[in-house]
Amino acid sequence: MAKSDFQDYICRPFCGFFRAGEKEELACRGALVVERLAESGVIDPSVLPGGDREWPGICQENDELLEEMVCGRCPFRAADCDYRAPERPAYAEPCGGYILLRILRETAVIPAVDLTEASDGL
Repeated sequence: MAKSDFQDYICRPFCGFFRAGEKEELACRGALVVERLAESGVIDPSVLPGGDREWPGICQENDELLEEMVCGRCPFRAADCDYRAPERPAYAEPCGGYILLRILRETAVIPAVDLTEASDGL
């Protein structure tokens, strides 16, 4: 999948950390899992929700599966992730990939088995 497509349906609409033209080779693990789900046909990027819609409270509670499959294996967690810090600052927000995966899980678009399969091997 082209990096611009990836950025258009994951990074631009959902990620507060995304800056066009900056570090475009980097991607959070959540975005990589969403990309793999799209490539395998589990989800269709053309019908994904938009990031302009507010998803109140969607990331307030922990999602243990996302914590294990996405956050626990993310290269940004150790140095750059305030959202998963032991003492989370009030301003902390998750990456765009995490937000989109959380929405897809809350709306029952992706079952746990698909998430686990997409995450394995990354």
